[in-house]
Amino acid sequence: MANNAQSDNSAEIPVYHVLALSGGGYRGLYTATILRELEETLGQPLAQHFDLICGTSAGGLLALGVAAEIPAVELQAMFEKEGKRIFGTRNWWRRLTGFLFKAKHSNAGLHEVLTKKFGSKLIGDLRHRVLIPAVNYSTGKGQFFKTPHHVTFERDHHLTLVEVGLATSAAPVYFPIVRNGRGAFVDGGLVGNAPGFFGLHEIKTFLVGNGPAKIRVLSIGTMTNGATMKGDTKLDRGLLQWRESLFDLVISAQESSVDYMLRQVLGDDYVSLDEKPTPDQSGDVKKLDQVTEAATNTLKDRAAHTFQRALGDPRFQPFRCHRAKPATFYHGPNKNT
Repeated sequence: MANNAQSDNSAEIPVYHVLALSGGGYRGLYTATILRELEETLGQPLAQHFDLICGTSAGGLLALGVAAEIPAVELQAMFEKEGKRIFGTRNWWRRLTGFLFKAKHSNAGLHEVLTKKFGSKLIGDLRHRVLIPAVNYSTGKGQFFKTPHHVTFERDHHLTLVEVGLATSAAPVYFPIVRNGRGAFVDGGLVGNAPGFFGLHEIKTFLVGNGPAKIRVLSIGTMTNGATMKGDTKLDRGLLQWRESLFDLVISAQESSVDYMLRQVLGDDYVSLDEKPTPDQSGDVKKLDQVTEAATNTLKDRAAHTFQRALGDPRFQPFRCHRAKPATFYHGPNKNT
């Protein structure tokens, strides 16, 4: 499989580039803004520069869009202009009782937005490799939706992008559990909110095998500040005290762990584009479903700053130059081997 990746001019071994997009609810606008800046700089669809595109939850929606070669400016607009539709809070009674009996939001708005953007397109219709984490609540295990880029990946290509998008973003408390033909699913953030390590494993296991390869990972976060408690927080907490902060804690702890491991394993071949909000901005972007003018301005402004800083980072330069060769697919409408 080594012939499916472009080699560096100075080396004979194949080079694989992974794009890893973290989850974070409406904070995905930060990610989408960086993707727009990057695509404008490259002057070509982003997917043509990456050998594997990974994304979890909100990052999963963006990963599917990138792999479908939907212009990044449209993906940014999907968050900025449709955010209130996606996070359309139920009526006041549901808001009052939601944490006890119902999810905070219906997923009807998200379903409409994804259907408008993706139509009836299938995973098998994609021409670029993807990996989208979710959790199969029917089995209690992580499940990773993939294009058929390995001979054993025989089933996922039948699923629609809408089905996969709803599955990876079904955050507990925030959205209902999603059921499709493969089982009942909840948010991929429970198993891997920052999917870069999964991407590294995917390349090593299913594309490279025992052969040598150089693998680089570009990770784009969502300004996650880390879920922490105040000094006077009650230690004996029940459901009403935890509420959505329990899920927030899970994803922030995972992100920091993955970031640490990728830095140790890949060194300068791992680049993370992310920033922490300032104390003044932390209230704007604290909640995953906070769709306000302040949140929008903070996310877009900080994303522009993050990308500008990345342009001067020598570790970022290889991601501008790499071109992915056409992927090999073993099943579905794009089968080519």
